[in-house]
Amino acid sequence: MSDLIQIFAKAPLAGKVKTRLATDKGDEFALQIHHRLCETVVNMALDARVAEVEVWTTSDEACSYFESMGVACYVQQGQHLGTRMDFAIRHGLARHHKVVLIGADAPSIDGQYLADAFQALEKSSVVIGPAMDGGYVLVGATEPVSFLFRDMPWGTPEVMGFTLERLFTAGVGFHVLSERWDIDTLDDLKRHLPDWLNA
Repeated sequence: MSDLIQIFAKAPLAGKVKTRLATDKGDEFALQIHHRLCETVVNMALDARVAEVEVWTTSDEACSYFESMGVACYVQQGQHLGTRMDFAIRHGLARHHKVVLIGADAPSIDGQYLADAFQALEKSSVVIGPAMDGGYVLVGATEPVSFLFRDMPWGTPEVMGFTLERLFTAGVGFHVLSERWDIDTLDDLKRHLPDWLNA
């Protein structure tokens, strides 16, 4: 296929995932939620059948877990989130015409949303899926866009605004999808996935 979905997911290790959720509910609960998020998002991407799917995780050891779901797995490269995203997208674009990167913490993304993202890349060089918290849940491109990932205040409400500002300044054609939510905190879980509180 000429299109590729990349899923960023941390290695499933207690104390290393969903740390804000763990503050309220403990490391083991946070790990269970992380597992459920990863499995939900990977299966959704595979079931969408709109592109090849691969996972980018944080350790070699974690790849067997993700490969057991039927996807290729790579280890993220770089010291910071921005450099890791840039590396993955460049790696994808060396093999595919269009690359869309999503996080494993955004189960609000569905197959239609992914299809819309790839459709947007038919006319625009970049597509962004904004998150309710001011970041984004999806970024896609048809060409390397390293400038989007340098010196970005990741994890803050300013990310989306800075991203759009950089795209305007660079004169790069882009499309913004509808807003989606992700899961970072206990409040997020209560609001969007209350059934998961009994995980």
